[in-house]
Amino acid sequence: MGQAESSTGKFKKHDQQQQQEQLIPGLPDVIAMDCLVRVPHQFHSTMTLVCQSWRRLLMHPSFYQERSRSGMAEHMVFLIQPVPCLSPPKTEFSVSNNREDEVDAKISSPLLTQYGLSIYNATNQTWRRMMMRQPGGGYIGIPMFCQCVALPASGKLLLLGGWDPNTLEPVPDVYVLDLIGCSRWRRAAPMSVARSFFACGIVGQSTVYVAGGHDNLKNALRSAEVYDADADKWRTLPPMAEERDECQGLSWEGDSRFWVVSGYSTDSQGRFRSDAECYDPVTGSWSRIDGVWPYSSLSPRGLTANVTITNENNTSGHQYQWWWFLGSQQQPQDNVGVKDQTDNCNNLIWKVVNSVQLPSEINGTTSVLCVINALGLTQDQCFMNSRNQQRQRIFFMSSGGAGGRGTSSSSLTCGECKREGEGAYILTTKWNHICTSHAFSGFPHSASCLVI
Repeated sequence: MGQAESSTGKFKKHDQQQQQEQLIPGLPDVIAMDCLVRVPHQFHSTMTLVCQSWRRLLMHPSFYQERSRSGMAEHMVFLIQPVPCLSPPKTEFSVSNNREDEVDAKISSPLLTQYGLSIYNATNQTWRRMMMRQPGGGYIGIPMFCQCVALPASGKLLLLGGWDPNTLEPVPDVYVLDLIGCSRWRRAAPMSVARSFFACGIVGQSTVYVAGGHDNLKNALRSAEVYDADADKWRTLPPMAEERDECQGLSWEGDSRFWVVSGYSTDSQGRFRSDAECYDPVTGSWSRIDGVWPYSSLSPRGLTANVTITNENNTSGHQYQWWWFLGSQQQPQDNVGVKDQTDNCNNLIWKVVNSVQLPSEINGTTSVLCVINALGLTQDQCFMNSRNQQRQRIFFMSSGGAGGRGTSSSSLTCGECKREGEGAYILTTKWNHICTSHAFSGFPHSASCLVI
């Protein structure tokens, strides 16, 4: 009798251990995984607190690979935006101690503009804001005008440089937001030079280039450096031939080079150069290309997007495109120019291959945009490249969002936006207006996109 009771106790203990090892007790792990990958990323930090098995699962990249494979991945646009001083949002999200807490939104100083990280979930069509919380309490102000760069391979977001929100001086600071699992902030190795309004771009999976911008005396810079995100180390590059403040950085998937377009020198502020410089890591040197940007009074920052097109059957490698989103003052007929870049014996060749009309409600001359990865979307949800049917989506937000050029269009306006044409747009098969409340209507300095 005693032996029977002992055996029964051992069986119950073994059964309990098995249930504890299961992701969801009583369900096969295959079915449990199918359930867990459907939970929105916004709640993943909370999920890691449920049990050790869930924490291990969500902290591993394979979980997010499964989300992508099953079509559950979310397309997120990250924007560096000013937090409105009037009528701030009731709540915002911050990260502390490996969990997302809901906190009251407060402006630390009514005299200075505070910046935050706004997140538009293009999959769920929702907005939220994330602030950086210090380990000892309180918040770290996100640098004004910092660059926002996504590392898709590792699910990380980098914030680089910009201005200190209290002193208004350029900073060399770098912050990393790891979106795998707990959405944790950390400080990374700083740049060797404090800079703002500089060119920035990712090459490969974890290499980030920066160049140009200006220092604390508003002197335009020639200096450049490169960051290895895996090793958390910076390396100084040879300086560019020209000073370039408010320049634009470009890079394309499959191309190891980094491009710095336009900008101006200290002595010619506001007069943008027409040339560009290209850094080739193979030779370790810069080369200059003339006639790239034709608008001397307009910066390419926020007005252009780089798109890599993989040709069908991959018979001729990649096609590198540079999209220009220009107001009516620059292009009276076709506002969006898609330029095709080829390299023939080191001679850069540009040609217009397509054009798209901007929404009539947009009349601003400054904007921000980024390419949204079209992974998992159907043909009727995306803008199709006519040459190879590759799907692309473009996120566009203009600072001159108020309308006045055209009549009201119910497809481009909504009750949440204060004025006609205000807010953001996504180009799929057509321009679609994004419902944007006042809390997220501030003009973003930079933007980037991740699929999580």
